[in-house]
Amino acid sequence: MLVESRAREAGPRVERVEQGGQVFWIKRPEKLDLRFRLQKGNPERAFMRERQAYHEMNAVQAPVPQVVADGPDFLVLPDCGKDLRHRMAWEEGDGHRRDLLLNASQSLGAFHTLGFAHGRPSPKDMCLVEDKVLLLDFERYQIKNNTPKGQARDLVIFAFNVAANSAQMRPALGEAMAAYRNAAPSGIWCMSQELCRRLKWVDWLTKPIQMRPGNRSREIKAIPFVMDLFLADA
Repeated sequence: MLVESRAREAGPRVERVEQGGQVFWIKRPEKLDLRFRLQKGNPERAFMRERQAYHEMNAVQAPVPQVVADGPDFLVLPDCGKDLRHRMAWEEGDGHRRDLLLNASQSLGAFHTLGFAHGRPSPKDMCLVEDKVLLLDFERYQIKNNTPKGQARDLVIFAFNVAANSAQMRPALGEAMAAYRNAAPSGIWCMSQELCRRLKWVDWLTKPIQMRPGNRSREIKAIPFVMDLFLADA
């Protein structure tokens, strides 16, 4: 009740609150000026989408955090610890990091089996809670994307985010995709392959940037790896 009372007050978009030995996070709609509204969209609608997503997903026990309290302009979630991108970068043990990635892939597959699509799944939007990976951040959630097509797009985006931002995990991505396929609806993998086939022109177009030396443009340089990951057995 004390955390909910604080959530109803004015505060930052994301606020950490500790109460009774537990940590909670309060999320409020982002405040944007006109320029950023034009770039990022309506923040109130994004907040409403995320709030709706948590209610729908909690109702079927999807692998997401359980809402502690919420209202038209606030959402209270339990602390879920360090996100997986951080953990895969800093925790010791290649085997442990591999297990985190496989766990994340299985959770995404289970999430899709329940009929949902995340919109932009990434290790930075996933946390390990009691040996189970939970998905976070649903500001891009839209009911119309809860389709096999939306789930196939999710899978490609997830693999791309791992390849681009957690490059040390690339050797385990093939195994992670197999773990996803074992947990996900049938047909999603084939649809993901078809999506990559249609996007192959992006790989060709960005070749000059991919060949630049150094660590810049890591997103661009991840494109051929992701294409090979999905199309190797196509």
